[in-house]
Amino acid sequence: MTAKRTLHYHPAAAAPDWQAARKGILMPTSLYTRPRLTVALTRRLPEATPPCSSGAWLFPALVSVVSLVLASYLYTHFLCVDRTLWYNPYHDRSAHYLYGLKLATDVQNGQVGQLLHDLNEARIWPPLHGIAAAMVLLLGGRDYRLAVLPSLVGWIATVLLSFLVARRAAPRGGNLAGLVAAVFLAASPAHRAYATDIMLESLGAALSLFVLYCYLLTVQDDAGEITKARWLAVALLLLFLEKYNYWLLVVLALLAAEGYSRGRLYWGVLRAMLGRIGWRRGIAAQFRHPLTWAVVVLLLAIAPIYQCGERPFFLLGRPLSLYPPHNLIHLTYVLLFIRLAQWWRRQGRQWTQQLDPRWQQIILWLIRPLALWFLLPKHPSYFLWYLSFADRAPHQHMDLLGGFRDYATWIVQDYHGSLVCALVAAFLCLCGLLTWRRLRPGGTAVLALMLLASILTPLHPNHKGRMLHSWVPAVWTTAGLGAAALIYGHGTARRRLGLAGAVLAAVGWVNYPALNTPGHAVEGGPHTQLPSMLDVTDAYLSHIPNEGRTLLLTSLPLKPMAQWTWLERFGSFENLEERWYGFGTAGMDNRRGFADWLQTTTCDTLVFCETTISREGVDSGPECALHAELKDLLYDQRTFHLAGERELPHLACRVQIWRRSRPGLGNVAENR
Repeated sequence: MTAKRTLHYHPAAAAPDWQAARKGILMPTSLYTRPRLTVALTRRLPEATPPCSSGAWLFPALVSVVSLVLASYLYTHFLCVDRTLWYNPYHDRSAHYLYGLKLATDVQNGQVGQLLHDLNEARIWPPLHGIAAAMVLLLGGRDYRLAVLPSLVGWIATVLLSFLVARRAAPRGGNLAGLVAAVFLAASPAHRAYATDIMLESLGAALSLFVLYCYLLTVQDDAGEITKARWLAVALLLLFLEKYNYWLLVVLALLAAEGYSRGRLYWGVLRAMLGRIGWRRGIAAQFRHPLTWAVVVLLLAIAPIYQCGERPFFLLGRPLSLYPPHNLIHLTYVLLFIRLAQWWRRQGRQWTQQLDPRWQQIILWLIRPLALWFLLPKHPSYFLWYLSFADRAPHQHMDLLGGFRDYATWIVQDYHGSLVCALVAAFLCLCGLLTWRRLRPGGTAVLALMLLASILTPLHPNHKGRMLHSWVPAVWTTAGLGAAALIYGHGTARRRLGLAGAVLAAVGWVNYPALNTPGHAVEGGPHTQLPSMLDVTDAYLSHIPNEGRTLLLTSLPLKPMAQWTWLERFGSFENLEERWYGFGTAGMDNRRGFADWLQTTTCDTLVFCETTISREGVDSGPECALHAELKDLLYDQRTFHLAGERELPHLACRVQIWRRSRPGLGNVAENR
């Protein structure tokens, strides 16, 4: 029988010696100058079997070497088919590569102001991955084949960290648990595909596991606990700067693990703190403060704006649109920050000194940097938008059952080599879930991440296969825990080594076919069966002179790819005139603007990429319709003449090069 965990409240107790607390007491919160809380544990928490001195480093070294060899194979294959990575010009990878390329060229050109501007533009997607890509490009040159290296390093780190997290969480048989998790991850087709892509997924998965590993270190080891808590805070900050939704899932998992392990202690501390607050006086002081009323007024203004959406207000008979209210949300946050800064100066700094040193590291290295991050323009509103149900296409709606169906399909087809492999992982994962009471301290965070993400991800209306990427490793880690529990259970002492080898061989056998392939995913990696859209950009870039200015018009959804291919070749946008939003509003205003531009432009070259088929229903930017309106004007004008044309039937498009006409040259139609 397991004894109950009891909570004792001592009004006059001395400051608790948290250094002497057991490892099972996770991250204590203490109030040194007030009534304190102590926890008495009468149940012995599970301890890991101490690994032999060689096993402590031998298995991680083996996993690292194997993952490096596999990564070399993946990258070598990628170099043979790299052009097919760009099968969709409006894929997010174009925007990610463009951002990293902008940062690299800003540094190369010494444009400090532009660099700060581009860093501030990282609102929907934070800047960490772009910074990593920029560093690689600065060292190796402007080449998209180098920009995949951060993802490849992220894949290697994910394989190693899956081993380390499983070994840390398992009460017994940690090496077996880690090897099973690492094999599933190394063989995952989707993880292998994203390893050679310019996407946020691989690095995001690695950082998610890194956070879990730092958490396990923090709650299990007494030695150097402050340093480990600092690493945990830094890991959470890095994950936040990589991708917001990945960060939120991991934070919720850590909170759930802390609540399960010591919820009663936290509740006792919170109740003691709330009991010392003078509520009447505090509420009266808040209502007397002018910033309180300013925040209330702004919140009351923001609510109807979201309710009306894009429909304009009418003020004094004139339409007024404030949607989306980015500036109002940012102003609200600034006022709240000022209010919080006032509290911090008067009471907050002293209050944090009463907390456990590990929580002080979380405040110093995570909460304070995030508070400053949200002071940047529009960052609070985009953060809220990205995590809310507003981040979806117009045709997407909340459909929990449909989400489960979609993600179940993707997790079998993209993240496992076969149905048999997925069933083996599911069985071992179920066994791992049944061991939740016996896991080492902090191990419940792995289970919490898997369970919370498996509900929240299908609940969100924006269903994409890559939403699985950061938390599926928790499924395989749990599968590793299940394998260790089966082998290191009762009655298996004499046969453990043989059984462990058999389980590992079985897991390797079901994953072996996937280990021999480069990987595949619906939205990740090269798609060798599709043509490369780089054929379009190659058709005109080879005809662009290094001097002079060029205008690019396109009725193809080409904008992000056109921008990064231009920047990769020329190193700046100085000789490109960007008119992605046309020359005015759609219709006659746009056409008149183009006619006026023809009379005043200094451009020497004009490129027109024209689609030869109807693309109704294809996701495209505003430039496509606006530029298509100008086609007949282009043929009737006399400023430019058609110098070259190339048909690309496999892409259903035509690329035209127009040069500035010499004085006296006749109508362009006569010189085609």
